[in-house]
Amino acid sequence: MAVSQMQRVRIFAHNSNRAYLVKDLQDLELIHIIRISDENEPAAESSTEGDARIKVRDIQNDLTRLQSTIDYLAGFEPKKGLFSGGGNPVFTSQEYAKIAKDAENGDWQSVCDECQSMQDQLARLTNLEGRLQSEKENLSHWSGLDAPVESIRDTEKTAIRIGAVPSSTYELLISEIKSSNIDLSVEVVGKATNEVSIVAIFLKSDEQKILPILAKNGFSPTTLPITKGKISERLAQIDKEYSGISTQREEIKKKSSQLAQHRLKLMGTYDYLNEVLAQEQIRTSFTNTDYTFMIDGWARKEDVPKLKENLSKKYEELEIETSDPTDEDEPPVDLQNGFITQPYKMVTQLYSLPKYREVDPTRLFAPFLTLGFAIALTDAGYGIFVAILSLIMARRSAGGMKNLFKILFVAGLATVVVGALTGGWFGMPHEMLPQFLLNIIVLDPNKSQMLFLGLIVALGYFQILIGFIVKMYILLKEKEWVGAFLDQFAWILIMILGPILIFLAKFKSGGSSAGTNNVLLGFILLGALMILLFSGREIKNPAGRIGTGFFELYSRVSGTFGDSLSYMRLFALGLATGIIAKAVNDIAGMLWGSPAGNIGAIAVLLFGHPFNIVINSLGGFIHSTRLQFVEFFTKFYEGGGEEFKPFKKEKVYVSVSELEKTRAA
Repeated sequence: MAVSQMQRVRIFAHNSNRAYLVKDLQDLELIHIIRISDENEPAAESSTEGDARIKVRDIQNDLTRLQSTIDYLAGFEPKKGLFSGGGNPVFTSQEYAKIAKDAENGDWQSVCDECQSMQDQLARLTNLEGRLQSEKENLSHWSGLDAPVESIRDTEKTAIRIGAVPSSTYELLISEIKSSNIDLSVEVVGKATNEVSIVAIFLKSDEQKILPILAKNGFSPTTLPITKGKISERLAQIDKEYSGISTQREEIKKKSSQLAQHRLKLMGTYDYLNEVLAQEQIRTSFTNTDYTFMIDGWARKEDVPKLKENLSKKYEELEIETSDPTDEDEPPVDLQNGFITQPYKMVTQLYSLPKYREVDPTRLFAPFLTLGFAIALTDAGYGIFVAILSLIMARRSAGGMKNLFKILFVAGLATVVVGALTGGWFGMPHEMLPQFLLNIIVLDPNKSQMLFLGLIVALGYFQILIGFIVKMYILLKEKEWVGAFLDQFAWILIMILGPILIFLAKFKSGGSSAGTNNVLLGFILLGALMILLFSGREIKNPAGRIGTGFFELYSRVSGTFGDSLSYMRLFALGLATGIIAKAVNDIAGMLWGSPAGNIGAIAVLLFGHPFNIVINSLGGFIHSTRLQFVEFFTKFYEGGGEEFKPFKKEKVYVSVSELEKTRAA
């Protein structure tokens, strides 16, 4: 459906053109190059490949340095506001060419060296700060010790013991000293949470009496953190060193802020070297001889003439061979969808890309995924909120996230429609809605729950029917006539005529209606008989064939019934969204009335509704996606294809102006 046609392309060229040809192919962005290791056993490495690998390693080291510098300088750039716009910085082709020239000259290395030096300085300052903090904590326990540390030592007749006792036993120690009539002086010089730091001075002659008393009360001798000077002087010195660290940090921050102006250029340099890295890496994927090399790959069929034209103009010693895929080939897959459905390709990739000859499911499931999300919210006010927020975030995002927000934008618009038709506006009761909104309400899920549920199950049934029809189309395309008619058409007949028969039997009566019912029943039985007799057509044993047919018929009936009922999860989510929204409004209404209550009510509304939107949007997207993967894809889709990735300039940080780029080409 939307899988681009591919052609195999083989390019033969002289070794002298290798570097230029690789760069031109990267600029053209048209060919998906097949690496040798993807199809063959690796051959012995040539000198050219060896040189390329050495250069690859050097470039990777340069990219690592640039990455580190870019990340470091990011912390010193002015912060951007929420609505200041997003996306990568844009350079003109002339600006980018200047960056490339400077990159080749190595001009970027001086900035990286400076930043690395400052990072090393910051690391050393952090380590020094940690050591000072630890030392300060230890010294703070002795802050009351005024004497120089070196003067605190035993004399001829007195002894000095420095240590700590538990806070719980300190008073007991003092009491015991007083009652013992021993000459012992205890001075408290510091306190911690669970202990008291003391200096004990006593006569050496009393040492044998005093030491047991100290030990009994938990005294533990301690060595002072410093060996010279006063504790207070060292603490003051530490504070001074702290101040010095802060000053140095401010100087580094100021210098880093000045260097941050180079960050954009470094980002451009990174992208350029990343392109050079891709060129060197791809050179190891060619088949080589002494004088020539071959590039093997795939290109879109529509791009092959452009590829030939561009290369033939520039190279005389070059030959290009093209061929359509053989039955044994499995070309890479390039999905081409419309503007609206293109973002949904992300969901297909989450499951698996289709194989080259498979149907692209993107356009098939996109409407059902969008509608499923809308049913899960069923609130027009919430839909407006999701659409506006998604539009803002899409502008600020890139890649997969940008596609996700584009999907949510479309789903938000669909939610506005579904919510308006069901009367959902931020959970407000219908009596509070203006008349023009009441006029467009088609169904109230709160009053007609069974009808709402029935419509959702019918939607699921219809999507499952589409899945079987697509499977029949695939079999017809592959000329599998027997499987298409005996397996798929028979069941499609039952799925289409069954609901019609039930409807006529319930709502129509009379002779003509009875005849129509009999005809429909006959076709349904014919379809069931076809499945019963031919599902096991490869089995020769008649009993085994019939048994397989019964099992297949039962599996089709129960599977389709179960898959259709699985869509009831959307019904539950839709009701839950409305009930929670109403509960938020009711709580706010109960609080409203006083100044404090009004503030509380506003807080409930500002928190409750966004919370409800986020939770149910997440649930709606996940469950709607699950329905596509489990209930829909399993009817016809296998997946397992390889993505078409043309050799091109992969930009990580910057973009080149398309106008300038086209003009330069």
